[in-house]
Amino acid sequence: MASSKRLMWSLPLELIEEILKRTPAESVYRFKSTCKEWHDLITDKRFMYNHLDHSPERFIRFDDKKTVQIMDPVTGILTYSPIPDVFCYPYSIASMVHCDGLMLCMCNDSSFRQTKHANLAVWNPVTRKIKWIEPLVCFYATDNFGIGYDNTCRDNYKILRFSSPLSLRDPAKCEIYEFKSDSWRTLDGIKLFDWDVDTQCRGVSLKGNMYWIAKREDKEDFIQSFDFSTEMFKYICVCPPWSETQQQDMLFCHPFRRLGCFNGDRLSLLLQHGQVGSMHIEVLVTNKLSDEVVSFTKYFNVTSPYLPALQFQCNMAPPGYFVGKHSDIMAWCEGDVEEDDEWYTCITLYQIDQGGIRKQIETGRHEESRYSNPPICSYVYVPGLIPLLE
Repeated sequence: MASSKRLMWSLPLELIEEILKRTPAESVYRFKSTCKEWHDLITDKRFMYNHLDHSPERFIRFDDKKTVQIMDPVTGILTYSPIPDVFCYPYSIASMVHCDGLMLCMCNDSSFRQTKHANLAVWNPVTRKIKWIEPLVCFYATDNFGIGYDNTCRDNYKILRFSSPLSLRDPAKCEIYEFKSDSWRTLDGIKLFDWDVDTQCRGVSLKGNMYWIAKREDKEDFIQSFDFSTEMFKYICVCPPWSETQQQDMLFCHPFRRLGCFNGDRLSLLLQHGQVGSMHIEVLVTNKLSDEVVSFTKYFNVTSPYLPALQFQCNMAPPGYFVGKHSDIMAWCEGDVEEDDEWYTCITLYQIDQGGIRKQIETGRHEESRYSNPPICSYVYVPGLIPLLE
């Protein structure tokens, strides 16, 4: 250990930076106290974003309202830490959106029994810092939220809040919160909404913008975005519809679709449907979102009697997933199993490719009668060092 320290001290700062850039964020954060030079390097904005752009994806989940679990999907290494006290009763997390290592947390407020109020927080799991976002008036559980940034100033993060109109004749209600000014403002000039967000399929933040699956009455579903640079909503492309076969399968097994990111600059769409003994998974990806015309194309699909139902029932937590570069997916999900006349909820990490299940790791098991399902089983996030302004 002593010789390793002497070696690091003797290295040029540029080489140290290259080493730290490829070191997990949790370790780099602890290294801040090593010396003044390292502290200045690690807290430098240029280094933080350089490190972030080189960090691999992780899974994160809340387990049984007790622990935060972070999974390295490549190694299968799982780390545990207590859930922050502020996310315990009455402010349990209902959903999260990731952006640059920051988790935008939508929290249900259980202290209100007559109205469905909500609270909003931004959390960095690496630094363990949490910032509560105060509303102009109040937040509601039915509000839609997104997080991103202006591409001319990446570190000035913004939060979008909008609520669906009561009717198509009502104006859209949109607000923007800026981190640096610590204030909300109302967006003017937003046209009437003729669409609504698919609440069963959460949105994703990518390259500073938000993306959702949106629905219009009697029309095709589509991908809707919000550009935080222009502060305008934008139609992206048609969302691939369910086929006739998929619609028939819906009568037998709960189907689902999930929107995700792919390759840092594209969207992915995970579809699963089928019947017991014949499950089907299909993965589609877009071309670059910066292209003039964006559309989905099939990446890979697989049908097998041995595939797991990634969300077996509609009341089970939807899985987190991400798409690999070799025609495979990693999914962290929950499912029910029966052993010795007892039912258990098992938390399992799957690697699935065109040949079926390639890896399966059970990471937890709970008695079903005592298990408290999270609203979402897991999320994909990238650990980062981005600070939260107090």
